[in-house]
Parts: sequence; structure tokens; C-alpha cells
Amino acid sequence: MKPKVVAVSASLRNARWGRGTQDLVDQIRRIENEADLFRFVTEQGRVHYQQFIDSGRAEGLPFDELYKNLRRKFGGSGLCNSEIGMTAGLWGALSKGCDIDYIPLSSYFGPTGQGKDLGELKHRLMEADGVLLCTPVYFGDRSSLASDFIEFVRRDTELRDFMEGKPFAGIVVGAKRNGGQETTLVYQMMEMTSLGMLGLGNDSDTTAQYGGTIVAGDVGEACGDEYGLRTAIGAGKRLGRIVMECSLAENGRLADSLKTMFWILQDVPDGIARKLVDDLIREAGDGISARVLELQDSSVGRCIACDICPVQVGPDADYRCIIRTKRDPFPDMHESFLDNDLIVPVVYSPRDRSQIRTMYQRFIERTRYLRRGDYLFTDVSVMPLVVEELGAGENMHIRLATSLVRHHTVMLKPNIAYLQSGKLLNKDEVLSNWHRARKQARQITIGRLSALSRQPDVVSYNPVGYILSAARDKELSVQERRRLLQEDRSVRQKRDVYERLITE
Repeated sequence: MKPKVVAVSASLRNARWGRGTQDLVDQIRRIENEADLFRFVTEQGRVHYQQFIDSGRAEGLPFDELYKNLRRKFGGSGLCNSEIGMTAGLWGALSKGCDIDYIPLSSYFGPTGQGKDLGELKHRLMEADGVLLCTPVYFGDRSSLASDFIEFVRRDTELRDFMEGKPFAGIVVGAKRNGGQETTLVYQMMEMTSLGMLGLGNDSDTTAQYGGTIVAGDVGEACGDEYGLRTAIGAGKRLGRIVMECSLAENGRLADSLKTMFWILQDVPDGIARKLVDDLIREAGDGISARVLELQDSSVGRCIACDICPVQVGPDADYRCIIRTKRDPFPDMHESFLDNDLIVPVVYSPRDRSQIRTMYQRFIERTRYLRRGDYLFTDVSVMPLVVEELGAGENMHIRLATSLVRHHTVMLKPNIAYLQSGKLLNKDEVLSNWHRARKQARQITIGRLSALSRQPDVVSYNPVGYILSAARDKELSVQERRRLLQEDRSVRQKRDVYERLITE
């Protein structure tokens, strides 16, 4: 049985409900290519626009009356803007080999907040191997339907436990290009990872960001945002990829320890963050193979935003950033970035900043060449680790998550250790989160290796918005670059599969 991606639409204006939702799923299954997908959503967007006309827009009816007419007359055809993005995302997941389903939340949560048939909603959600949440933007945040959905998951212990470890991605629709789409995606990702889900962005075709971002100011206009639709397809593909990898993990195990890298990016001379890292390494024992980079006192130079990045074609093992000063640590530590299973970026956030030593922002900037070098950290798990003194208010777990998910990684629940007067207040929770992260990272690694055993895969960076880089890519030949990278990564991937994966 194929693993299933369930899309949840959080729009009150959805055009499909009842039998119409299954009809839509069947229609998506019959779409053969991207051109047909664009034609389908354009046609269905126009259908929904006409439904608004027929429900009273032409007569100038108040919207509440128009809305009632829509709910009475239709449900079997058309697509609202959120459904247009959702359709693109589901088609993307389908293209990766997943089964798909669609749940319109307006069928379960009414316009005044009341819930109905919630047992049915829970049952359908518990058939999901991955969740795609699609919502319009309201004031830079998700809709109240999406909020009710998240609260519904939070309140049900059985459902919450089921969702732990399931991949999650988002698609959002706003009235304008900078209409709050990315803030909505970030908020959703942080909330779902806080539930133990695996946070994902979109894929590399549209330069991996936080998910699908679509512009649509009026009914059915989402079909006109071609680039936005491609980001939605990318969110579905990214989700489908990880769902498929997770399903493959069930039939394998690792022959060695979890390769874990800690980046200590912000600390004080007493080493508050370092002490917690040492505790976690001891707690894991032989379960991990740990490397620790202490960078808070290093001389990491600033990224100078080169027009061409990386500066040369070459294999992953080559350091390809233009900065090569004697004191800069990146050339010497570049090799340590290769072949990790779990990355743990670490910061200490105190209230008193007088002793703080930080390289966080410089370091994150400098990883640009690793991202643009065809996503070196593809499908690697990331667990942000923050030691936060109460009242510090630095929000580093959000900054770490949003920075590193753009590397095409899998974002785990941020692990926040709270300090007061030098005392760790939530030690049991920190250890529990650490245990969960290791377990999830191990399963993701097994799934990734299992997928590679079937077909080697190299993700390529698409320099969207970088005109000079795109031109230089053509000069260097994209095909040649990909050939070199594929040869290099294929050798490493085959080695890892042979040495590390045990199939059962």
C-alpha cells in the first residue's frame, strides 16, 4: 500500500465538499503533466468564479447571503484559491509515488466556530503518512480554520501521538506578493514541529524556502500565479519525497551510530551551551558518533554576497567559498560538513549580554555556498538546541529553524532548555526531546539510504532571482556541473548504502 499524503484546506470559501472532494482527488490522479495541471486549475478557478456570479455577486448580494447560496448550490466542482494551491501540492506528492486525500476543514468547523463530525475528521487524519496544510493569509497568519485544526490535534492525545514523526508542509495564499505568506508558513512550521512533526519547506526547483506561496487577490486568481503554483508543487514534492523515505525506513536499520554534528554558535566563557552538549553526548552513549565545532570565539568572516557562488565547479569535498583568509576557520572545517545524519546548531541566550560570544549570524551567512552548492545538507535532520535564560527573549529557536530549513533539511522539534538562576528547569523534557530527535533522525537516515539504494539522487540549486549566477551557470554548463556532482555524490551515496544500511 502506498503511503498517503492528506491535504487539509483551511478556507471557508472552498468549492468542494461531500462527494466533490473525492471527485477532485480522482481528477488529480488523472493529470499527467504540469501543463495539464495548470489547465485544470485555471478551468476550475473560472468555474468557481462563475459560481460566485451565480450565487448573487452579479446582483450585489451581501456576502453572507452569497456565501449561504454557495453552500446550498455547489460542492461538486470548481476550486477556491486555497484549493488551487492544494491541488498543485497534491499533484506534486502524487508524482513522488504517494497516495493522496483531501479534507476541507469547513465541513468540520462551521463559520461560527462550532465543530461537527470530529470523530470522522480524526479517523481520516489517522490515515495520513504526511500532512499538507493549505490556508489563506489573515494579517500575516493562518486562517481561524487552520487554527481550529491545530488546536484539534493538540487537544487529542491519541491524535497528537499519531502525528509525532509525520512529515508536514504548508501552502498559503495571500492577496499580494508580500502578503504574509512566509510568516504564515513559518508560524505553521513552528507549531507543527512543536507537536513532534517533521517540518519541511518546498523543493529545489523554486529555490527551497518555507513552502508554497501563492498570490491571489480575487476568486480563482491563484491559477494566474504560475511561479506560486510551482512553489506549491514543490511543497508537495518535498513532502512526498520525505513521506516515501519514511515508509522505506520500516524495512531497514543502521549498521553504525548516528553521525551527529554540534555547532556551538553562541556561548559565554563558562561554556553553558558546551556543558549541555557534553551532557547530551553522554546521554546518547554509543548511539551517536559526535563531532563538536566550537565557533562562538572563532574568526568567521562575513559573507560578501558574491555574484557567483560557489566560485567553482567541483565535488562536495572541495571548499568552494571565495573567502580564504588565514584566520577564517571554514576551509579547515569544510570536510566536517560532509555526510552528517543529524545537525544540532546550539546557542545560549542569557539576559545579561556582557559576556556573550556569538558567531551565529556570520556562520549562517557563510553556509550560503553549501546551500547553493546543490544543497549539501539535503534530507539531513536538524534539531535546534537553545539554552535560554528566562526573560532573554531572543527567539533563537525560530531563527535557527527558519535559516536551516532552507538548506533542504528536515526540521525536528527545537529543543529549548530553560535556565533560571543557573538552574536547568526542564531537564526531563530536554532529555525526552533529545531521545525523540535521535530516534527520528535515525529513521530519516535509514529512509534516505534506502531510497538511495534504489536510485542515486542529486538535488540541484536553481538560482531563482540571481541573474548573474544564472548567466554564469550557463557559461559553466549546468549539465557539466550536474554530471560532476552526480558522479561525486553517487560514489559517496553508494558507499554509505553499502557500509551503513542493513535491510530486513
